Amino acid sequence: MISNLSKTLKGIREYTQNHNELKKSHHFVFNRPVDKDSKIADVIVMGLNPGEEVADWGYETNLPTEESSEFDFHNEFGIGRSTARWSKECKGYLPNKNIFLSQFFFWSSKDTKSNFKNRFGYSFKKSPHFNFCKNCNEEMIDFHKPKLIVATGTSLAKFFSSVYEMKHIKTLRCETDKRNRTIIHHYEFKGIPFIFTPHWTSARVSKLEKKDIQFYLSSYL
Repeated sequence: MISNLSKTLKGIREYTQNHNELKKSHHFVFNRPVDKDSKIADVIVMGLNPGEEVADWGYETNLPTEESSEFDFHNEFGIGRSTARWSKECKGYLPNKNIFLSQFFFWSSKDTKSNFKNRFGYSFKKSPHFNFCKNCNEEMIDFHKPKLIVATGTSLAKFFSSVYEMKHIKTLRCETDKRNRTIIHHYEFKGIPFIFTPHWTSARVSKLEKKDIQFYLSSYL
């Protein structure tokens, strides 16, 4: 049984220093509480990898730095607009819950396309680090035992459900919205609902879609 995630975080820091391309990132994200007073997650929200703001590079101490349960550079440097917006979205979709953040790829970049490839030397899907991140995320999940895991973004749902060997449960469309697009890719991982939704800030989620997503997520909390 994992009593805390300090050893896991230490391992991520060492792993970062052992891979030159990862040291080009500004920060990594792992086990970061949306509210700093949260101790145990009701929900874990997973992203593809952390975004970067140009202003982030104004923080220059011990790079790559981190956003984690042990240290968050924003607490010293100030919270950027994108970070504040993301925290607001998390609380909007998952109100009154203890939310922790992680990523499928822990290290930051401006995007998952040209900037990612130029920085790290490979395309996002060709990253050799997904299994390391998976193992760390499993330790995080074992520690928190959340009721729900939500991944924002559906384009790589099939890819990461394979990497994590998830069990597919169902796929649902938003029938109240005229686009009638898929808004729920429901899988199960280690007996926990693992649900992919359209990205909350970049996928142009309509009010009707958001309402349906919120309702579906709340049924597991």
